[in-house]
Amino acid sequence: MGKSPARPKDRSNDDSASLALLTVAQSYAADKAAADSGVDVETLMENAGGAVARAIVERWSPRPVAVLCGPGNNGGDGFVVARVLGAAGWPVTLALDGPTGKLKGAAALMAARWEGPVAALDVAALDAAVLDGAELVVDALFGAGLSRPLEGAPRAVIEALAARRLPCVAVDVPSGVHGDSGEASGAAAPAVLTVTFFRRKPGHLLLPGRALCGEVVVADIGIPDAALDRLDVNLHANAPALWRARYPWPRLDGHKYSRGHAVVVGGGAAATGAARLAARAALRVGAGLVTVATSAEALPIYAAALTAVM
Repeated sequence: MGKSPARPKDRSNDDSASLALLTVAQSYAADKAAADSGVDVETLMENAGGAVARAIVERWSPRPVAVLCGPGNNGGDGFVVARVLGAAGWPVTLALDGPTGKLKGAAALMAARWEGPVAALDVAALDAAVLDGAELVVDALFGAGLSRPLEGAPRAVIEALAARRLPCVAVDVPSGVHGDSGEASGAAAPAVLTVTFFRRKPGHLLLPGRALCGEVVVADIGIPDAALDRLDVNLHANAPALWRARYPWPRLDGHKYSRGHAVVVGGGAAATGAARLAARAALRVGAGLVTVATSAEALPIYAAALTAVM
């Protein structure tokens, strides 16, 4: 068994750089940037699986856990999760979609490091071999780049998980959810926790993916922050850290005319509600002067409801 790399620190989601959202293609490019900087795929996979296992240990006490692995790198992460939890004394069972002999690269290496049995991802046998007695499931079947609807055994397993309502931890995204759009292709089992890596993807925030992900944890797996400079990132989650430095805060020598003039065109006497709400909102967000333009017969209604609005 190879030596595990040093544990990286999880980064805060409060700084503006962490608000960047990466498309699936940009996430692959970030992995390549890490490789170019000397961080190989094996290290990234060890760190990813270790981050998922730590997130589980931090939230649950030891209990029987079933790890469902796919045929790609997401499945490789799952093998690491199973090994780390097993080493910590958790009862772990593991099922793989396909034979281990077809795994490639780092995923094949991680599978070789797993010393426990590997069950087939087959619904008919899965209950008895893997899910029977499981109190937690790790969904490491497919990551954010899956561009086709789930089908065959993976789809049947995901539908069985959703029906049984077992608490599920997703690696990267719940299988079947696309990282760019948040769309669920055919089937997806809701997760109570999703652990993704380096940065979130749009699918973590867009429905239905947002509702299927549960709590989202972003783990640092060793991809250097400088990789963002190579990705031409143009999507961000909206949060104060993104625009706080450019916000037009009131100045000591300022006055209402330096804070902008908002004009709300209001409806007639029978339709004043939306305009009144808009005028109040304009004041609350910082407009120095707010005017409602409306018909003469509606003026008394606006005047009675609005005080600081002209």
